[in-house]
Amino acid sequence: MSLLSVVANLLAILALVALVLVVALLSVWFARRGTGDVLGLGQLDARSWLMAATVVAVIAMAGSLYFSEVVHFIPCQLCWYQRIAMYPLVLLLGIAAARRDLGIRPYAMTLSLIGAAISTYHIVIQRLPSLSTGSCSVDAPCTAINLEVFGFVTIPFLALSAFLLIAALLLVARPADDEAPA
Repeated sequence: MSLLSVVANLLAILALVALVLVVALLSVWFARRGTGDVLGLGQLDARSWLMAATVVAVIAMAGSLYFSEVVHFIPCQLCWYQRIAMYPLVLLLGIAAARRDLGIRPYAMTLSLIGAAISTYHIVIQRLPSLSTGSCSVDAPCTAINLEVFGFVTIPFLALSAFLLIAALLLVARPADDEAPA
């Protein structure tokens, strides 16, 4: 088994786990809105949530760099837009985690949701190339599928799962009781 296969399978499994976590976090968020703390998640401080989101962003960035710099997949225009949304999240979330600053939430959430929208569009045009506007280059067409694991996990799917998990982590993050403003 090649290194590419190992990395691709590992990232695909992480993407699927990420989507399960998104569903779980959203369920907890909805439940917590009505009844208070669920599963003791209110005991996690801002740093924990922000560090988790930072780790997701770092893994996504490392994966994209691996595919382009090691495997030499040429990123298409939509891949670049997804990178533009993901890469700043590494720094923004990392700094916010170090400072326990949940004030980053609206900005990081905006980048995550924009990235998720681009990823979704990218997945759609990979599956339905007739919907493509033709704005990508011939050398790196946005409709090309350079990697596919389990018959459906592609590079934009990996990005989408990371963006959604970051958004979900930011959504459920709230200051612990001792961090709440007075």
